[in-house]
Amino acid sequence: MTTLTVKKEKVTNFPKLKSETGSGEAMVICPDCKTIQSVWIQDHRLMPTRKFHQTGTSIYHDCGSRQPCRIYRDW
Repeated sequence: MTTLTVKKEKVTNFPKLKSETGSGEAMVICPDCKTIQSVWIQDHRLMPTRKFHQTGTSIYHDCGSRQPCRIYRDW
């Protein structure tokens, strides 16, 4: 008989960009291709950036992902 042991992995916990913070630099991470990019957000709008676009309140990567990018504060 074999006993399996599950080892917990450490997960980095990034603080999310608060909705009241409408301007500044942020990190966006594509959930599909795992691309990480720093972008500028001004008054809740994405400043012109290659390979990223904004639809509504979400930012998408141009890799074809249907899921919006995760947005984190720049550290």
